[in-house]
Amino acid sequence: MTMEASAEPVLEQADGQVAAKPVRRRIRPRDVRWIRAAAELVGTFLICAVIYLSYSFGQLVMGQPSVVLPVLGTALTYLVVTAMLGGVSGGHFNPAVTVAAMFTSQIGIVDGLIYIVAQVIGAIGAGAIAVTLIPVSKSVPQRTWLMFSVNGFAGGSPAAATLGQQHIAFGAPMAIVVELIGCMIVVAAAITTLRSDGRARRNHALYTGLAYGVGVLVTYPITCSGLNPARSTGIAIFAQSKHMAVSPISQLWLFWICPLLAASLVALVIIVTSIITDNMAMHAMGIATDAQPVAQAQTHADAFAATGVQAQTGAEAQADAFAAAGAQTQDQSAQANPAPVQNTAADAADAADTVAPADTTAQAVDVSALSDIDTEQDADAGKQADGGQDEVAPVDAGTIPDLQVEPLHTASENEEGDEEPKDKPTEG
Repeated sequence: MTMEASAEPVLEQADGQVAAKPVRRRIRPRDVRWIRAAAELVGTFLICAVIYLSYSFGQLVMGQPSVVLPVLGTALTYLVVTAMLGGVSGGHFNPAVTVAAMFTSQIGIVDGLIYIVAQVIGAIGAGAIAVTLIPVSKSVPQRTWLMFSVNGFAGGSPAAATLGQQHIAFGAPMAIVVELIGCMIVVAAAITTLRSDGRARRNHALYTGLAYGVGVLVTYPITCSGLNPARSTGIAIFAQSKHMAVSPISQLWLFWICPLLAASLVALVIIVTSIITDNMAMHAMGIATDAQPVAQAQTHADAFAATGVQAQTGAEAQADAFAAAGAQTQDQSAQANPAPVQNTAADAADAADTVAPADTTAQAVDVSALSDIDTEQDADAGKQADGGQDEVAPVDAGTIPDLQVEPLHTASENEEGDEEPKDKPTEG
């Protein structure tokens, strides 16, 4: 069941175009507080009415009281009603469950108090219906019907008549123990199947019904299965004036204290467990955080080492590149300045007999040879002038001659040589 809330109507501009579209927001029943409270009231009313009537009519009509009918009746009733209305309110239908949900912050305090009031009102309405529908006669008064549905211990126990013949009774200590056990089972099953926001999970109805069946199996022979303060209150109010063996109101305290105490214990266990798990998670997170800087430092060290290796490799590569470039430059220089070509075969032979070929890059010149060269060049210049040959520019004695020159000859060789010196190329 859903309702839709519409925003303001569509607004139109002057040109007829739509300025805004209507916004519709779906409102779910669980979003409205009074709807949730009404669901708790109706659900508690249905559950208590079925329990009152089935316990009273079933046990008396069967003639032989049995625990099977209460167990099956209670389990199926809670299961069906919780499946019907649990999606609206969370399916508490029990003040003990609501108190536990308040302690575990699955429901607010105000909503919890409203739930409890609605549950008690629903149980009281169911008690009124049950008392009204019970047939009464002089031989079968109302207390005969109600003794199987009113909660009590000792003289108010369903087994009081049978145990009284043996002079034994179920006292308050046993009633407290069994009610605590049964209520803890019921509350734990209900709370653990609720979400953190109080909504019922899919398995909430099934687990709740099974838990109530187990609780009734334990408590019915002793206390007629309280397990729910609202259920105990609704029938006790109307049975108070029916001349019961024990006043139901005088024993009602036990059926409020035990469920609320069980709810507190269950909530305490859940809270402590949550704190422990959170601390363990934080501790594990702290260990991971402490280990992270060490791993980061190791990673940085590995990265720096890898960077150093790369830098060293890059430097070596650059050095090799520079060496290769230098060798290539030297080869190009050698190709650009080739060895001088000899003028004649005779000059080449003289050069082979006297002096080694000149280096392409540098040549050492003897200072004493320079004077001989100057004398020889002056003599050659005079001969060329007399013979009508072209004038050759003399070489300055104070400068070093060009590297591409003929092999040097000594003065004795000039005097003894048969051939006249060849013309030398002019500089420039």
